[in-house]
Amino acid sequence: MKHIGLIIAVFVIFLKTGHAQETWTLERCIEHALQQNIDLKIQQNLNEKAAYNRQQSQWELLPSVNGWGSSSFDFRRSTNQNNQITSGTTYNMSYGISASMNLFSGFTAMNSIAASRFNELAVRESSKMAENTLITSVTELFSQVLFQKNLVDIAREQLEISQYEARRIAATIAAGQLEPVAQHEIDASVSGNQLQLKRAESELQLLKLKLAQLIELPENTNFNLESESFETAQPATYPSEISEVYLKASTHYPSILEREYQLDYYRKALHIAKGNMAPNLSLNGSYGSNFFSTDTLANGKQTPARQQFNNYLNPSVGLSLSIPIFNGRSRNFQVKRSRIDFENAAFTLESEKKKIRREIEEALLRLENLKLEYESASDHLHFVEKSFETYREKFRLGLISTTDFMTAQNQLAVAKSDQTLAKYSWIVQRETIKLYEGNALNR
Repeated sequence: MKHIGLIIAVFVIFLKTGHAQETWTLERCIEHALQQNIDLKIQQNLNEKAAYNRQQSQWELLPSVNGWGSSSFDFRRSTNQNNQITSGTTYNMSYGISASMNLFSGFTAMNSIAASRFNELAVRESSKMAENTLITSVTELFSQVLFQKNLVDIAREQLEISQYEARRIAATIAAGQLEPVAQHEIDASVSGNQLQLKRAESELQLLKLKLAQLIELPENTNFNLESESFETAQPATYPSEISEVYLKASTHYPSILEREYQLDYYRKALHIAKGNMAPNLSLNGSYGSNFFSTDTLANGKQTPARQQFNNYLNPSVGLSLSIPIFNGRSRNFQVKRSRIDFENAAFTLESEKKKIRREIEEALLRLENLKLEYESASDHLHFVEKSFETYREKFRLGLISTTDFMTAQNQLAVAKSDQTLAKYSWIVQRETIKLYEGNALNR
């Protein structure tokens, strides 16, 4: 029996351990989301693809070497190696190696390497921008979960207060000091608080589910969020001015860098289009031989393949020059199209810089306003708490009605939620500004 009791105790401990909640910080949530997000994995593949394109453009500077061969069978008449007409079934074969190397093509090869490099950098910044977007989403949803958790605590506190008052009134009625109708009024308050608590808990469960889905947690993962960093944060004026934040964003923010690399890419594409209008000079060479079934020795036997290889060996080298004269003006129009792409890229970069500056200005203004809102909400909460204690004492003395007490209770709940909302909104806004400066939580 002792052994059975020990086994049961170990089993219970194991079950409790298996269902224990893990504590997840904001940093851990962001890190997990960046590792598991499918869209980011697709973006990483695009980064790798862009790197391969750049490597391919570099390899194209080397000579092109190809082996070749051809053969033919003739069943009645054919021309032999001496250009004489022969009858009967014959066959011949040509084979060898050819190579070519571009010597000059308007510097298009070097510009192609540079263009592919800028494209690779632009794709990389696009991936970083996708990471920033995901970080912002996780931070916002994380704060929403913590805020909703605070609302649950507030609703539970309100319920406990009303339940305590209900028990007190029940005792007072039992002592004959109050009419039974007072119990109905406080019971209505209790049931209303129970409803608010249930709604708050349901919303909390939904927000936690959305956060788990966003950071790609396995299904039915039991986790809890660490709120200490949010609770200890104290809203204050941001230490950097608009110009300082924007200067950092100009050198760090992915969307700006992406547009700059795209501008460099289209500049090189324009150079490539212009280079295609220049003459093309290439070096060509080949090393080949032939084999003929009609090639025989004096004794009538077929000449060995090795001997025929030496007899018909034909190394060659040459230069090829191509000068574009008229190609339906396709190259002229390509230059014009590339120039338009370059100009649009410059406009896009300028527009993106203006957009980011406006966002920074609005973010810093919103951050300062949230700090002031938090200070006002804290002062308001201080006075509402004192007012509630006064109302509570009056309610116990029978100087005010249950409705007045419920109104004071609701005012206290709203004041607490307003203060928490201002603080958490300030934290989210601060982390957004840090992203502009290149100082994300996971960096």
